Amino acid sequence: MIIKNSLKYKYLSKNELIVNLDRLSRFKLPEEAYQRVFYDVILKCLIFPKYSINELDYLPVDEVCKLFKYIWNKSVEYNYGINKHNKQFNILKALCLHLFKNTDKKTKAYINTNIYINPILNNIDNTSVKNLKNLKLNLNKKNNELIYPIQKLIIVEGITEEILLPVFSKKLGCDFEKNGVYIMGAGGKSKSPALYMKLRNKLKIPIILLFDCDAKEICEEMKNVLLKKDKIIMIKNGEFEDILSVNLIKRALNNEYETLMPVKKNDLKLYSKMCKNLENIYRTMQLGEFKKAKFAKIIAKNIKYKTDLSQEIKDIISCINNI
Repeated sequence: MIIKNSLKYKYLSKNELIVNLDRLSRFKLPEEAYQRVFYDVILKCLIFPKYSINELDYLPVDEVCKLFKYIWNKSVEYNYGINKHNKQFNILKALCLHLFKNTDKKTKAYINTNIYINPILNNIDNTSVKNLKNLKLNLNKKNNELIYPIQKLIIVEGITEEILLPVFSKKLGCDFEKNGVYIMGAGGKSKSPALYMKLRNKLKIPIILLFDCDAKEICEEMKNVLLKKDKIIMIKNGEFEDILSVNLIKRALNNEYETLMPVKKNDLKLYSKMCKNLENIYRTMQLGEFKKAKFAKIIAKNIKYKTDLSQEIKDIISCINNI
């Protein structure tokens, strides 16, 4: 049994509370996220009694939860002056129950640990960490229900899709954030199947996989393991950069690098692959190395009209929103 008066510990700082809350709220399997955060906080803050990782493994899970809860809540009180008797909706628990199934008994104990969250969320800037922005949206709850629960997951190959799909969808009148659409980058088409297999039996929500056209063999293989609630979308020709509007790319680059020689349509049609055209432009105009993430952000801030979106992009977003 934990005797609180015998504990010696140090408080988590505001920044440490924010970082760890962000780690708990990421779209990761709770059995991976929770124990790591609980252990890290205890190992960092608890001065007496002192535990090693192995000793925490042998400690009853309810004792681990009590230690974490005590240090966390005391740290929140210290940093934000919260009244310890304040009651609040357990957003993290609600999110986990909404998203995940087949959770083991140990992880359920972590999830059921009631910790102070609201004071942290109420004091973060709206431009702060993305996961906490999403979490904050649910503070204005109704009948202890999530207002903007995640309704579907999109697994994409790369950073371009991850950055641009929400922007394109918003231009078409559908806010991914408020409609519960979450995008996760797999880091390449070869990694998407493994990520899907890891999540398919753990998630209650539909999973949509978006592939470039060169992933036909992977898509055929995945059809054998795809659950009924899930869907594969494949780009018809090329990769995501290939279905961007040439006019949009030209305008975005010229706006970004307006002091240099303007990019012309023909510069974007020298090669069949758009990325190769872009690499050539960046090299010949001495713009530095072409990087997809930077390019996607340039495109994102230059979208003005619905006509900036190609028909295939509109079709992909329509398919996502109709699932």
